[in-house]
Amino acid sequence: MIDELKKKIASTEGVDFAPFGKGIFDEWIIKAEKRLNFTFPETYKWWLKNYMGGEIYGEEIFSIYGSDFDTVVGGDIVYINELNRKQGFSNSEQLVICEGEDGVFYFQNQDGLTNELPVFRDGEYYAKDFIEFLLKRIAE
Repeated sequence: MIDELKKKIASTEGVDFAPFGKGIFDEWIIKAEKRLNFTFPETYKWWLKNYMGGEIYGEEIFSIYGSDFDTVVGGDIVYINELNRKQGFSNSEQLVICEGEDGVFYFQNQDGLTNELPVFRDGEYYAKDFIEFLLKRIAE
């Protein structure tokens, strides 16, 4: 599925990610996980490391900006999730990854799952993992 995703990203107008291989460093991912007390799924980490962030048809997929978490704003994953938790829109068992016109997308911690998490939209199952989430968002 990763090869299919890379082809779709490269060939689809309206998908605006950093060039492949220009992602965020592991140390930023570790800092973000610790700050949010949430272990990111492997497919999401793969995307962060390889694409860093970007938009699909104008909707930002939340990423790590690589700036101090206490001063960063916008679509930084730490900023968005701390704000949403503070305002009661999400909780510590969720990691919001996109807020689109058709809903809020997030990972939900699941007992027994360690390396991967499904994506939910407004409480409903949406995709088995982050790669499937991206493929579906590109196709819609």
